[in-house]
This record gives sequence, C-alpha cells and structure tokens, in this order.
Amino acid sequence: MIYEDYLKKNKVCPFCNLKSGEIIRRNKYAVLTLAQAPYCKNHLIVTCRHHHLRLNLMSAAEKKAVDDLIYYGMRKLHLKYKNVTVLYREGNLKEVGKSIEHLHYHLIPEMRVGVFGMRGRKMIGDVRFGGMVREFRERFIKER
Repeated sequence: MIYEDYLKKNKVCPFCNLKSGEIIRRNKYAVLTLAQAPYCKNHLIVTCRHHHLRLNLMSAAEKKAVDDLIYYGMRKLHLKYKNVTVLYREGNLKEVGKSIEHLHYHLIPEMRVGVFGMRGRKMIGDVRFGGMVREFRERFIKER
C-alpha cells in the first residue's frame, strides 16, 4: 500500500496504536520500533507513549525515557552501520507536508541528506551570515 493512501484510510495515530509484536523495545514512557514507511532498511522510530505534539509538553521523565531509547537504538544500529542520522519531528506536521502528528525521532542508518534535495547547498558569506545571526537574535531572543 502506498503510504499516502494508508494515511488517508487510517484516521488513528499509528504510534498510539502499536501492537506488542511491532515494538522492539519499550520503557515506561517511550517506544522503539521499525519505521513502517521506512526511508531505508533498518530505519527506526522512537516516540513517546503519550500522544504529544511538542517536546516542551513532555515531562522530564518522558524526555529521559525517549533519550534512553534513542541511545539504545543508535548503539544497535552502530553495530552494523558507521553512520546514523537522527531526525526529530514535532507539532502539526501536516502543515509542513509531513504525516504523523505525534512527536517522534527517526534513526536512519547511512542516510545521505542529499537524498532529500540538499545537494548543491551554498554557503552564506561571513558578513551576511553575521547579519542573519543578529537579525535572528533580535526577532527570537529577548535578552534582558
């Protein structure tokens, strides 16, 4: 089944409805599983067991539980793969063209960022970059 068709057909959160046979490892607050729509072989997903949309809504215990499974999954992937990419998704992801509205981490072995259209990235010159950093600080960081 095509992933987009699955998402249209199934209106429940797949991370909230994992069956015990689909879970690699779990702890009190988090779950490690394989990606059901993987970018590559052995693509893992770590997610909080409670349906959160944002990291800042999780308790410290939930964050630690997620971290523990991220590190566990990375250790296992590093037994076979030299490189592992960790991507984090949160929020109302449909607004940015993503699919599952439940915060989650992707652990992706040997993924090249260029696969997602990042080839040929250009460096920003030092003067322009410094100005962009200053502008960001002014807009987002209210230091007092």
